[in-house]
Amino acid sequence: MPKPRLLVPGLYELTLPIPLSSVNVFFILMAGHVTIIDTGYPDQGARVLAALNFLGRSPKQVQHIIVTHHHIDHAGNVAALQAQTGATVWMHPLDAELVAAGQAIRPTTVSSPGWFNRVACGVAKRFMPSTFSPACVDRLVTDGETIPVAGGLEVIHLPGHSAGQIGLYWSSQQVLFAADTVMHRGKSLQQPIVLEDATALVHSVHRLAQRQFATLCFGYGPALSGRAATTALHRYAAASAR
Repeated sequence: MPKPRLLVPGLYELTLPIPLSSVNVFFILMAGHVTIIDTGYPDQGARVLAALNFLGRSPKQVQHIIVTHHHIDHAGNVAALQAQTGATVWMHPLDAELVAAGQAIRPTTVSSPGWFNRVACGVAKRFMPSTFSPACVDRLVTDGETIPVAGGLEVIHLPGHSAGQIGLYWSSQQVLFAADTVMHRGKSLQQPIVLEDATALVHSVHRLAQRQFATLCFGYGPALSGRAATTALHRYAAASAR
């Protein structure tokens, strides 16, 4: 069983398998309650709860589930975890409507430039389902709103990869959640494999780079901390503008 990795006090990163890769789920542990950020690929709900049990927490302590966007590797277990925890689910309205319909991809989604992304996108379309179990999203949030958990998580609307994708800024811990706006693959930051709007994606990257943070969390790839995190994101933002 994959074990969660401590990033900062109260924040854990759990890496779960998906076809040909892996994706991250995050836990914020506070006194008496838990917030889950993203839910992983379908049928991974038991692993999410097993990781929580490893941390000494139970499903009934999960009060909030925040879903960064509607893709199957992030929203695939929303219905299952919601049923087992009774948690309040939060999303941006543009992607919440797709989760309610169980739709994992928009017709406007295309491969990012580059041969690797084209191949990976083709493999994903062939082997990954385009639908998942629909789920009810309880609370809709938009850019600049604050989700009232852990002292406040600021919502940052980050379209480009998905129209309703959000990132989160946990100011009290100086943690920035980038979702799939950028991937940490190998030793570098890279574009997500698929996108809906290349121009919007560049703008979203620059919005992230304007924040002051000490820890940078990704949907794909291990979190970065300290100077390595800020340097990597600022260099990537500068390169993406060219």
